[in-house]
Amino acid sequence: MTPAEKDLHTLLAALRPVTREGEYVYALWPDGKPLAGHIAAAVREAEGLTVVLPRTDADALGLKYDFVAAWITLQVHSSLEAVGLTAAVSAALTEAKISCNVLAGFHHDHLLVPVADAERALEILHEVSAASRVGNGGTELPAPELVLRTEEPADRPELLALTAAAFAISPVTGLPVEGEPEEVDLLRRLFDCAEYLPDFSIVAELGGEVVGHVISTRGRAGELELLGLGPLGVVPRLQRHGIGSALMKETIDRANAAGERGIALLGSPDYYARFGFVPSTSLGVQPPESAWGDNFQLLPLALWPGGVSGTFRFAEPFNGPKAGA
Repeated sequence: MTPAEKDLHTLLAALRPVTREGEYVYALWPDGKPLAGHIAAAVREAEGLTVVLPRTDADALGLKYDFVAAWITLQVHSSLEAVGLTAAVSAALTEAKISCNVLAGFHHDHLLVPVADAERALEILHEVSAASRVGNGGTELPAPELVLRTEEPADRPELLALTAAAFAISPVTGLPVEGEPEEVDLLRRLFDCAEYLPDFSIVAELGGEVVGHVISTRGRAGELELLGLGPLGVVPRLQRHGIGSALMKETIDRANAAGERGIALLGSPDYYARFGFVPSTSLGVQPPESAWGDNFQLLPLALWPGGVSGTFRFAEPFNGPKAGA
């Protein structure tokens, strides 16, 4: 385990504030009621038990609350003995007239700020961090760099755990998934299938921590070999911070360098259009399931041959578990 940091200057320079998904509230838990919902923190006082939980859970449980917050995690491993971190960030937010409630975890400090002030709070925290990265000579020290590398077999347990966390909320329904997300078993079987392509299983690391992964395996449309992309996962606390985009761009760069013809995937047209993906039917390729419609997309690469026709076939694991599995 990496030692917890005590030096205030180092802590501020490495804050990396990120917003947790959803809205959170403080509520007083009814006496004698068994705990329920996704309680993220709790404080026992003489007057009763205060809990912090997602607003949706509080509504479902009929709990009363006044303060609706965004949850910001300071992604630096701060020691519980560190002096000044809470004061520094609180002072910066106070100067901007943003209220802040602080929760200290074993690994990180967490800030709960009004939802309406979340974006401004992130800006201020980034400014505090940037100011602390300026050394005595006036030179800014580098922020942690995102490293993209090829997956190694030893990574797989961690990548499966990352995928479970990334898909704990269904991208289709927006609701929590019961049990193991299906993407985890799919990835597990893709690692072992005949269509696995080592160079297209790409890991993202930030400060030595695995924070994202994407895999592309061999697919076909008629006789034309293509790549079938997915799943792509990013740790929840860092989603919407550019890691998924970096993994996509790295996949496209590697595919062009390897002479691949195109990449197919199932996903949101609004998101993937930015990388050049278009509905597959516009290129003569039919989706594996007609109901997918324009959500099944294709990116023609530099060596796209044109005149392509046929139905796309993903790697075998996409067809579901084998009988008895």
